[in-house]
Amino acid sequence: MLCLAGLLACSSPEHAEWVRHSDWSAQTRFVEWSDVKHRGLGVGFVRPEHRNIHPYQRPSTHIFHIQEGEPFTTLLVLSVGYSEPYPVLVSVFLDYEQVRFTLDGRQGLLHYLEIKAGVDMEIPLEVPIKRPGWHDLFVVVFRKPDYHPTDPQERLPPKLAVGGRRTVVCAKDCTVSAQTLPKALVGRGTDARNFHAYAFPLFPDDSRPPKQRLLLSAAARPEEMFALELWARNPSDRPKDYVVLPLLDFKQTAYAGSNVLHLRMPPGSELFIPGQIRLPDEEGVHELQFLYIFDPYQNLDEVTDPFVHSVMRSALVVKGDG
Repeated sequence: MLCLAGLLACSSPEHAEWVRHSDWSAQTRFVEWSDVKHRGLGVGFVRPEHRNIHPYQRPSTHIFHIQEGEPFTTLLVLSVGYSEPYPVLVSVFLDYEQVRFTLDGRQGLLHYLEIKAGVDMEIPLEVPIKRPGWHDLFVVVFRKPDYHPTDPQERLPPKLAVGGRRTVVCAKDCTVSAQTLPKALVGRGTDARNFHAYAFPLFPDDSRPPKQRLLLSAAARPEEMFALELWARNPSDRPKDYVVLPLLDFKQTAYAGSNVLHLRMPPGSELFIPGQIRLPDEEGVHELQFLYIFDPYQNLDEVTDPFVHSVMRSALVVKGDG
């Protein structure tokens, strides 16, 4: 439930759509490797038959083969380089759509837990796979989901960026489905250098330069169609092909007419994508975030980056007229 006190908003992790984990089954394991140093937020996979192999010697998890009609099952590995338990919200995307999944025997769309400090958590994960062929699948781990600062300084990148890990699941065979992705939006040539902006939300154009329009915190009205711009840039000397996913309150939502944006950015190109986000009627702070994933439907041994990224998390402070 979200609440408002003056101009400051707060929220509780007791969200109706969050599955909260505090007690773990015997299938979840906490492993301390004496020679493995945890840094930041770690996200990965391990097959159950490999869990007793040292992390540095385990086989690759870039691809899994399953039989048609079977679910994808593995162990999700979470770790943090902090001295105290770290709160996160875990989500799964299948073919760039957020899906319900089972974590340690409990099903839901979003799973709230605290990663124990100093150990690898190995948690049973199961995702239904309904169609045969090639599937892109990734886990997204949102940091501090119950932390809702309204001070823009508390949201500057890379604060509140996600962690995530990708894999490919081949059900029966590895044929890429013809449905794939929406038509790609293509960046235009510019002098895009020295500033990485693969997916930055901005306030709408008001003659200020883009870097002065970063959408970190903004006031809004209940059920408003909130207008903004998505700023994409490719400062590198190589083309970039990637998918951008808009999320509100950690759930996939529509932006610019779609919940999946496909971008093709030539070297030194730039793109401004205007759009709107429909806000809920609940007052309080609502979290806006854009994920981006490079090289969709490609072999992960050949992609630009096998991880999931986001630049920033924006606070949309919804308050009524009362």
